[in-house]
Amino acid sequence: MSSNEILTLQFGHYSNFIGTHWWNIQESSFQYDPDNPSEINHDILYREGLTLKGDVTFTPRLLLVDLKGSLKALPEDGELYEAAQEDTDTSPFEIVAEQKQEKIDFQKDLDQGLQTKKIYDLDNDAHVWSDFLYTRFHPRSVNVVKDYQHSDEHTPFDIFPLGTNLWKKDQFSEDFVDKIRNYIEECNNFQGFHVLLDAMDGFSGLSTSCLEYIRDEYDTKSVFSFPVNVDLSSKNPLNLLSLALCVDGLNEHSSLFTPLSTKSRRFDLLSFKPDLPYHSSAILAATLDTVTLNYRLKNSRHSLIDLCTDMSPNGRKAVATSVRLPFPLKKGEDFIDCLDNWDGPLCQSVTPNCEISSDDSLQLVALRGIPESRLKRPPHVETKQRDMPAYRCDTLKEMLSYFLVCTSYGSRSEVTVSKEQMPVRTPFPRFFDGRVGKTGDVDLGGENSAVDSVNVLAGLHSGKFVGNMFDVLVKDLEKIKYKRFHQFVSEGVENDQFRECFDRILDLRDCYEDNYLV
Repeated sequence: MSSNEILTLQFGHYSNFIGTHWWNIQESSFQYDPDNPSEINHDILYREGLTLKGDVTFTPRLLLVDLKGSLKALPEDGELYEAAQEDTDTSPFEIVAEQKQEKIDFQKDLDQGLQTKKIYDLDNDAHVWSDFLYTRFHPRSVNVVKDYQHSDEHTPFDIFPLGTNLWKKDQFSEDFVDKIRNYIEECNNFQGFHVLLDAMDGFSGLSTSCLEYIRDEYDTKSVFSFPVNVDLSSKNPLNLLSLALCVDGLNEHSSLFTPLSTKSRRFDLLSFKPDLPYHSSAILAATLDTVTLNYRLKNSRHSLIDLCTDMSPNGRKAVATSVRLPFPLKKGEDFIDCLDNWDGPLCQSVTPNCEISSDDSLQLVALRGIPESRLKRPPHVETKQRDMPAYRCDTLKEMLSYFLVCTSYGSRSEVTVSKEQMPVRTPFPRFFDGRVGKTGDVDLGGENSAVDSVNVLAGLHSGKFVGNMFDVLVKDLEKIKYKRFHQFVSEGVENDQFRECFDRILDLRDCYEDNYLV
């Protein structure tokens, strides 16, 4: 079996919140029972290695970047390898971290190997992503920028050109691209990149500069980008100008990208706090872990390049993303009855200013966690189900595909199904509604204990509705007088560059008009 390896890059503090949850979810999904192997090919995103003592390790194929002060008590060179990397005066990264802060209870227990049912107050304790990190990283994974301090109001890393100028420093870019090259040289059949990036601050410029390098050096590989923390309602022009330059760069250098945000979203079976990064990032991580199953399952015939090619016809590189967390299958209910009683949209958008339409769209939908045994009742047991047209479907994939055909007009859908539920044990947030049971079923009358695993449905969608996101951005940009913002000019961004960027975003918006495809 070919690994079809993918290298993940994470740029920015919120991206690392999402990434931390994502790696935690994957590690919780590992199956060690040879009689019940996992459906997921973890070699795609993970790599095998050895410690200095010869112990086998399995760590994410990952490079992340954050600012000084963001690691808290986490050593930059990780905790799996005994010897720290050599520190040099020329390194662009902080190899020796600042004075360590005390670890929170969760991390202390993790260090001691305690496997208890202890309940942690991570809602209040998890101030940075390293506080709830369960996965252990390779020494080259974590890269901390020397030049800027996390949450520093006096010298913030807050605008696009600060990131592009940081990349132009040879010490930074040379060291970082060497690490990219080292990872890729280890691969047998490298297929491309996942890139998570904070889209409205300096990391937008840093990441798009890196993407430009990737496009030049690895032009045959696919790049699936996830700009996060996107807020089109922001009243800060600096954020919007950075976002505009970021979108322009993503459209040029990515194979496919999907902006992500939970802002102003409500989720029926979650009691989550929208302003708490520990909560909102968990929702987005669950979304990404589910929707990427399309090309991460062992039996999948798809690859990352297939998805990027299929989902970006006619220059439509931006797609919307949706999720249903948890998928609300009631206790004792069959899948056919759940769909027959369904009311409203199947998934909820987590792409800003983008309400997904089921008609005239191109979509990829992934469903996980529901066993085939809950598809429908046997013919001799249930007469009502036998009268439904969907009763002729013999698999979950077939029935979900049939539902999508019946509830949409002029759409083309690809469905992926996995029997494995998504684990949501600690350190995943305990934000599920009391109606959600231990294994994710909705029990309207029961007293439910802590949730261990859930069913999830997530999707990628391309259609006219994606253009609304760019309509909103364009209207906001039209109100901004570029010359007033000397921070950009002083860092080398001229008015002509803004004008050209604006024009290209208009062209991108036009790609989603119906008459564009005529």
